[in-house]
Amino acid sequence: MGKILVAEDSLIVNQHIKHALESGSHEVVSVYSGKEAVATAREEIPDLILMDIMMETNSDGIDAAFEIKQDLDIPIIFLTALTDEPTIEKAKFSLPYGYVVKPFNEAELLSNIDVALYKAQAEKKIKENSELFQAIINSIDKAIFLLDAEGNIKYTNSIVENITFRPFDQLMNQKISDILEFRDYKTKEVMEVVGKEDVSGLELVLGKGERIFGDFYSHNVSLDEEYTLFFFKDISERVKMHEFNEEMKNRRLVSFIEGQEKERERIARDLHDGVGQVANMIKLAVKKGDTGPGLIDMVDQFLDEMRKVTDGLLPTLLSDFPIDVCVRKIVDQANKSSDITFEFYSEDLPELDMKHKVNIYRIAQENISNIIKHSQANIASIQLYGFKNHLQMTIEDDGMGFEVGDYTTDTSHHGIQNILFRAQVLKAECNIDTQKGKGTFISLKIPFNEKD
Repeated sequence: MGKILVAEDSLIVNQHIKHALESGSHEVVSVYSGKEAVATAREEIPDLILMDIMMETNSDGIDAAFEIKQDLDIPIIFLTALTDEPTIEKAKFSLPYGYVVKPFNEAELLSNIDVALYKAQAEKKIKENSELFQAIINSIDKAIFLLDAEGNIKYTNSIVENITFRPFDQLMNQKISDILEFRDYKTKEVMEVVGKEDVSGLELVLGKGERIFGDFYSHNVSLDEEYTLFFFKDISERVKMHEFNEEMKNRRLVSFIEGQEKERERIARDLHDGVGQVANMIKLAVKKGDTGPGLIDMVDQFLDEMRKVTDGLLPTLLSDFPIDVCVRKIVDQANKSSDITFEFYSEDLPELDMKHKVNIYRIAQENISNIIKHSQANIASIQLYGFKNHLQMTIEDDGMGFEVGDYTTDTSHHGIQNILFRAQVLKAECNIDTQKGKGTFISLKIPFNEKD
């Protein structure tokens, strides 16, 4: 049974209805005007309202029904002695559950109320299930389309509304090909997805040049008609991250190659200016027949120049000493040749293979060079510590720093690019923390295999 609000301005009819409903085990609240009906409905929230269509007050029943419908989803049955068409047509717009024509008998009244209450409960359950279904569909991280046999949109979720910038009522019964244009991600050719089961590597171009990348899946659904259910999975972040990583890889490779070219130029210059000059002096001395101490000195000088060149390519101390000794050598040279105070700390370092030693040495060398050239620092430190399966290398200075994003977008930062490339070669995690006026902190977690 339910709570019934009776709005009837005739006291006799109102009480008659109340008595009849209470005899049918309903709880009844009586009012005598449309204004009272609106206020009481908001306060009591009845299960059903019996509303006289035309009451002798300033607000008739139809106006009161419209006002209640705006705020509350309560079923209404109209009581009326009027059956003229204009009145009935006006009442229809408030979506009543039915009409009871006065005079009425109690059995008819109770029957109408029971049917209305049952219908209201069924509709409430359907609405709750529909809202739950819609919430579940909207929580899925895929754009969902339900298409009929002609490719017309019959249902979508909120993701489709978001990517098309259109509400559902503008998508309904539209062909999907008129709403969205799918292209092959690589070839940029327009792709037809209707009628296909699975299509991967798609690109959608939305407003303002925004692109969405994803994969398309479909399933056939048989209801009263044949439908196709499409799912579009947005993988834009994964694609953009892949593109970014590829771009960074290419930039690092370009920077590394440019660094190699500069190294070749340096070696050529050293060979010409140093080794070449001494070799010419030895050649002239041999032609003159000079085999005395002067020739020996020139040969020693030649060997010294060659040693300088080969140390530039692969320092001999890397073959003869552990990595901490080699890095300390660079630090000592930097302290002698610059006004910056360099500090070096190391502990628990394992024996490393030549690949690790060369790249760690070059990273330290590159960082020290960058600090001397660009940082305007007072103090800098390099730390190298060994752990169970990785090395932790940090380089820190109190200099001027630089904008965090510069080294990923500006190819003039060759030093940083070279460091990142060598970190990639070592499969190391590299983090750079810096900003202008705050110094720079670089950390590398370098994995190694003790069997190497």
